[in-house]
Amino acid sequence: MKYVLAGVFCFLLSWCNALGQSQTDSIITTKGAVTLITCGSAITTFQIGDGKNSDYDYRIVDGNVVFIRPTVANPKATNLVIREGNNIHYLILAFRDKAELSRLKYNLSAGGSGKTGTTNTSSGDNTTTATPEDNSAADDDAAIAASGIDTVTVGNIAEDFRKQRKGGHQYETTADGITLSFSQAMSLNNLVYYSFHIRNRSGKAYVIRKVTLMHKTKADTATLFTMPVLYRKGASSIAGKADENVVFVTAARDFKKEDEIILVMYNKASENQVVLYTPVSALPKYMISK
Repeated sequence: MKYVLAGVFCFLLSWCNALGQSQTDSIITTKGAVTLITCGSAITTFQIGDGKNSDYDYRIVDGNVVFIRPTVANPKATNLVIREGNNIHYLILAFRDKAELSRLKYNLSAGGSGKTGTTNTSSGDNTTTATPEDNSAADDDAAIAASGIDTVTVGNIAEDFRKQRKGGHQYETTADGITLSFSQAMSLNNLVYYSFHIRNRSGKAYVIRKVTLMHKTKADTATLFTMPVLYRKGASSIAGKADENVVFVTAARDFKKEDEIILVMYNKASENQVVLYTPVSALPKYMISK
């Protein structure tokens, strides 16, 4: 059996080399983070295993960038085939319990912009096919200025909401020494207040460089809808071995029960990311439309 598998692997390697792929590489995934794959040309084929693998979830955004994450506790290693432009890449997709987040970014071919995606926003709905890294702190400042919200009133409400430490460990993720969990949410005056709890278990201060909130709908799984942060309440630096509740305020959206809210938080020092997927079903029932 081992000889047969070895023969098949050698055949696949030869097939890929014949198509111009210089080497077979590995793509690593881990719990609590997304793996980013960037290609120099538009992706026309992206297949995990035989195409019916349910251990991983992926989204192709902006044509040449892929978000990929495990959906089960211990996914099996499998093959990954990507065709972009004239290149065909044959790779091994594997899971690691612990992986340096710097290993979760891959640029498969030259000719890319060096960024992990570009923004393509349509007017009226903030629809974007950009990766979270494309957003900068200036985006939040612009959103706040354009919103015209009463920051004094919103700030007072956000602070009161921040002090209400609710929620448990049902929706949480851990990466880079940080445990990020969803606490609660509420809708008021066409704004949504999201409260998240951040636990820093490392010995160093964790400085938040950027936070991006996105809405993934079941109706359009290929698109992520950005939710610009209009106001934030809570410390932007969490000391080592400390906890902090942070509240983010966005414009209200139409949430369906099977949608998801995605929070991506970046460490200023290392640029590592923590990604939390929270099902919309965790929101109060009055915030969810049928």
